[in-house]
Amino acid sequence: MTDLLLQDIDAILAERIRRVAAARGWTQHETILRLLEQGLFACEQEVRGGFEDQEVDALAAAIAALKEVPAGRSF
Repeated sequence: MTDLLLQDIDAILAERIRRVAAARGWTQHETILRLLEQGLFACEQEVRGGFEDQEVDALAAAIAALKEVPAGRSF
């Protein structure tokens, strides 16, 4: 399993994580993993919006390509 390091966590966010851990009886590590998983699931559902995997992949590729386009002149 890959280790990740979170830096510069806002104090309020860290406290919210601690509160969830205490309320659920989870370790801080377990809490962060579960919150990441649930957050990713929610974001993926929002992005998919009923699209099929192939459509999501095509959209993600198009967005990535657009991010590589140099900024144009301002109007």
